[in-house]
Amino acid sequence: MHEVQSISLIIDIIIIITASLLFGVLANRLKQSVVPAYIIVGIMIGPHGFGLIHKVEEISSLAEIGVALLMFVVGVEFKFSVLSKVWKIAIIGGMSQVTAMVAIGFLMTRLVGYSYLDSIIVGMIIAISSTMIVAKILSERGELEYLHGQIAIGWLIVQDLAAVIMIFFISNFSRIAKGSIFDLFVVLAGGLAVVAFIIIVGRKLLPLVMHIVIRTENKEMFLLSVLVIAIGVSITTYMLGLSIALGAFIVGFLLSEAECNLEIAVQIKPLRDVFVVLFFVSVGMFIDPKTLIENLHQVIAIVTLIVFGKFLTCSIPTWLLGYNGKTAIKVGMSMLQIGEFSFVMLTLGQQYGFISPKVFSSTITASLITIVLTPLAISQSERVYAMFARLSLLKIIPGLFSRPYIAEAEQVGPASKNHVVICGFGRSGSLVAKELRSNYDITVVEHDPKRIKELRQEGYRYIFGDAINHHVLIKANIMGANILILALPDINVKKLAIRYAKVYNPEIVVIARGHDEDEKQELLKVGANEVIVPHTVEAVEIVRKILS
Repeated sequence: MHEVQSISLIIDIIIIITASLLFGVLANRLKQSVVPAYIIVGIMIGPHGFGLIHKVEEISSLAEIGVALLMFVVGVEFKFSVLSKVWKIAIIGGMSQVTAMVAIGFLMTRLVGYSYLDSIIVGMIIAISSTMIVAKILSERGELEYLHGQIAIGWLIVQDLAAVIMIFFISNFSRIAKGSIFDLFVVLAGGLAVVAFIIIVGRKLLPLVMHIVIRTENKEMFLLSVLVIAIGVSITTYMLGLSIALGAFIVGFLLSEAECNLEIAVQIKPLRDVFVVLFFVSVGMFIDPKTLIENLHQVIAIVTLIVFGKFLTCSIPTWLLGYNGKTAIKVGMSMLQIGEFSFVMLTLGQQYGFISPKVFSSTITASLITIVLTPLAISQSERVYAMFARLSLLKIIPGLFSRPYIAEAEQVGPASKNHVVICGFGRSGSLVAKELRSNYDITVVEHDPKRIKELRQEGYRYIFGDAINHHVLIKANIMGANILILALPDINVKKLAIRYAKVYNPEIVVIARGHDEDEKQELLKVGANEVIVPHTVEAVEIVRKILS
């Protein structure tokens, strides 16, 4: 009998992995995230679908390992240094967005008849976006190094931290709801005490354990030790009253500064990916299509709330904190989905009985729709910006608010003639400016407030704005410049800047940085005099060194 049960569980796992593989390949071909594909697999093979899975509870238990490993890797890869570039918008903007979305979600769902607990949890769920999905899409589009990409990633890190706190509250809702304000502080104090204990012990013990394991020079022992630490500490925190997810994140974060942190992430990711598949499939198994059809209006309402709510609560704070309209729109268009932690919170809410079946099914389906819409939203951000730019309302709004970065930028005087205009003060642009500064008058065009601060401190003449705007180029006195240097990543911005520059100053020499040979040819066609492809220059220099 026991043997039959064991084989049944193995068959269930094989069915899940096979179906996930097929639907994952299909999603990849359609250039969509695999997360919706896995959840759809769960709906199809689960008890509300074809009923192919017999050990639903056992699969759900295995899925808990996926949650633990997911949170563990997030903790290992978490770096406060990432926030240093965009800390102001990430922390201030991110926290204001999370707070606003929780409040909006709570109020709107209460209006349609949700219970207090349903409304609170739905508000938390829709406030969090997907680090995995946004990072993947921006990486595929080559936009992670763009300003809006950096802001989005910084924002997502803050959301991840907020999600960890939310998971703690959901895990302790029943204790908090039954007590008074004093009991709430007791729960918080108890949770903080457990976290502090793990951190204190972990900081002393974990480096010693990892040092002993590394000295064995055995990869199997290394992987096993990481698994024991990740899952063992997670179970310990669960027994002490916290969630498995929170414990996994804490121990991962403790190892984030270890010398072997990169090796830990590399070793654990393949195993994490397998169990995460089980997690998303198990989420799909709890969705009842019949309940979903009966509550289709709720799905539409939640999708509308997520898309418009997140767009406004992400783009407006970005703009108010000094970034231009284009960057604000792109940040807003990147964050229109529900994240992995949202699924964790949904599952916790369902396990503790805080979320009704119809709310669970409606929210999961709405999240799938928003995830599918994300690549389309990011790809259409330029058009959305162009649409907003044509609205007369946007010409009125700037006068209603004080934005210090723009005010400071506008105080810079006009550039002299026969100067060099450099668009972009990133790694390449700053080095070029430094080398040319002693021989040329330089004007820098930049739209990143952090870079503006650096330019001001170092005494450069600068203009706050985007090179795609011909008014900005005119203000930089492109008509009187000898050379235009485009140290920018976006090919479309470079193309437009070249065309504007050649219209206003046909004799200007345009030197641009190109991503590859194809981009080089495109920029030469629109009028660039010289296009530098960094990896080509590196290769030529390496060959020259070898031959000499």
